[in-house]
Amino acid sequence: MKTLLVVKSGYPLPLRMPAYREFFKLNWKVVVVDKLLNQSLRFADSQIIHNLDDIEGLAKIIKEKIGTPDGILTFNDSALVQTAQLAKLLGLNFIDVETAKKAVNKISQRKLFEESGIPVPNWREVSSSKDVKQYYKEWGKLVIKPADRSASAGVYLIRDENEINYAYSEAKRESFTKTVYVEEYVEGPEISIESIVIDGIQKVIAITDKITTDGPTFIELGHSIPSSHPEHLLQQAVQIALKACESLGIRNGACHTEIKLTDNGPVLIEVNPRLPGDCIVDLIQIAYGINLYKIYGKMAMGEKINEYELIPSKNQAAAIRFHPSLEGKVLLNAKSNLLDDYPEWLHELSVIQEIGKEMPALNSNAGRIAYAIVSGRDSKEAVNNAQKAIESIELTTVSKTCNRECQNCVV
Repeated sequence: MKTLLVVKSGYPLPLRMPAYREFFKLNWKVVVVDKLLNQSLRFADSQIIHNLDDIEGLAKIIKEKIGTPDGILTFNDSALVQTAQLAKLLGLNFIDVETAKKAVNKISQRKLFEESGIPVPNWREVSSSKDVKQYYKEWGKLVIKPADRSASAGVYLIRDENEINYAYSEAKRESFTKTVYVEEYVEGPEISIESIVIDGIQKVIAITDKITTDGPTFIELGHSIPSSHPEHLLQQAVQIALKACESLGIRNGACHTEIKLTDNGPVLIEVNPRLPGDCIVDLIQIAYGINLYKIYGKMAMGEKINEYELIPSKNQAAAIRFHPSLEGKVLLNAKSNLLDDYPEWLHELSVIQEIGKEMPALNSNAGRIAYAIVSGRDSKEAVNNAQKAIESIELTTVSKTCNRECQNCVV
């Protein structure tokens, strides 16, 4: 039996369970490595709890406990460098360490993309609120970001000079290296391009339309496949995405590339050399019949990818819609009348907020409490179905300062 090592398994659990199910179906032993015992670890065949900063010590423990695994992967940007380092020590196939370091640092990305002639927003590294104020006066509306975080953590849209001090302090607090940059805000819808790279040859699998909050934080509330934007814009975006992934030096793996479609053409926001999150992989499976978890796992294991595995076997649409958190509330109950007559287009309707627990702040993608995955004959129908499904969820909540359920608390 082959052994797959999954580093920093991915949370929340429901959004990654399809990956584990696929690996188990392939009859692989799954070993999960993380510094904390979370839900995903409990579903693995074997678990290794260890500080991910001690890579040499971790490699020794892995060899002692399971021998040398056959493959390694991660779903998380925050574990990309450690996974690359571990792969090197264990002699496993993964992106190289220098590529991983460039990929997780958005400032390094920006410099590289500018050198490659790839369009990106105006940007500058900043070391104080005073610096931010300078660029705010120059550009007007701008976005401040930690250089080394994901899932929109610490990202703020600044529309008023009075917001600068708070936004800067939050972005710096969220950064692992206390490194912050600002970029000129670019108007336009956001898409992501999902691609696979095999021996340096890139293959675009899907283009995803994204729905996000419009500030001051940017929380992803929905995705749909295929994209409904004009074909000529999408083709321009694809060329930018392919060039960006190539400039990072990615020869094997996956790329999740985020792009804004502006009035002046597509502008690159960032590249993440991993599979997309937020169940986009599931949407691709529903819409096109392409199983990216299987492909990504086989690549990690060094197994051959057959050409037919990358060719769509279906021609549908799919969408996911998230329910944003109700900060300051405690969830008491959740129900949906849609489940009384389960429509065939509804693939999943899940509440991931724990009953009796206070809901998180809506300041990153962690601030979402439920989701619906649906299909449709086209993107418009899928998006409408997703909205219908998420609106069907009736939440009963209570204020965290209240000790009883009352009408004013029902949402």
